Amino acid sequence: MPITHCPQCETAFKVSPQQLELAKGWVRCGRCAHVFEAHLHLTPEPEVLPRLVPTADAPALFRAAMEAASVDQAMQTPMPHATVPSSLWWSWTIGAGVLTLLLVWQCLVYQRNWLAAQEPAFGPFIAAVCGCDVTWPREPDAVLIESSSFTENPEGGYIVQLRLKNTQHHPVAMPALELSLTDLQDQVLVRRVFSADDLSAKDHVQALRDVRATLHFDLDDKVSPRVTGFRALIFYP
Repeated sequence: MPITHCPQCETAFKVSPQQLELAKGWVRCGRCAHVFEAHLHLTPEPEVLPRLVPTADAPALFRAAMEAASVDQAMQTPMPHATVPSSLWWSWTIGAGVLTLLLVWQCLVYQRNWLAAQEPAFGPFIAAVCGCDVTWPREPDAVLIESSSFTENPEGGYIVQLRLKNTQHHPVAMPALELSLTDLQDQVLVRRVFSADDLSAKDHVQALRDVRATLHFDLDDKVSPRVTGFRALIFYP
């Protein structure tokens, strides 16, 4: 009876012609389960040999064993980890820090007046950091004309009286005033502009406070008889 040996574990087996014909020459080692072609590893017959386990689907088992071995090897091989070079990581960190500081500086510049109004003591510090002038915030919608009047002064000329109110919870800059005198058809006859200094000695209006202003001025004798009304508008130049 022919004898073959396993090329993997060197174990020898007896094989009969019927077994080789049944498996088309393929056998499986009964010790290590390795699948191989028996006729390629024939040897002289030893005295006592283990039995060989034939299989009819040896080629399929051989392929399955090879694929399993490949999968095991792939699973046991550690996957490399992606790493970032330390120099690149530091560059990203420094760049992010610079961008953050730039964003903070821009916010400080654009909001400097509002920030100083919230905490007036910080005004000099903010001006030093941003290198720019810090003034009271100009918010036209914050200041309202609570009341106004236009009258003729018995001593000559005219008087305009205003009461302005700051509706914000922080101080705002004192606005300017545009005064328009109109006729019966509501056509503007005279337009006068009064600066913030004309309205008040202060350059700002305190939070939720009122400011009263009284303005005196004269009119041309040709215009004065035609004046029947007025319009007042506050604004920031």
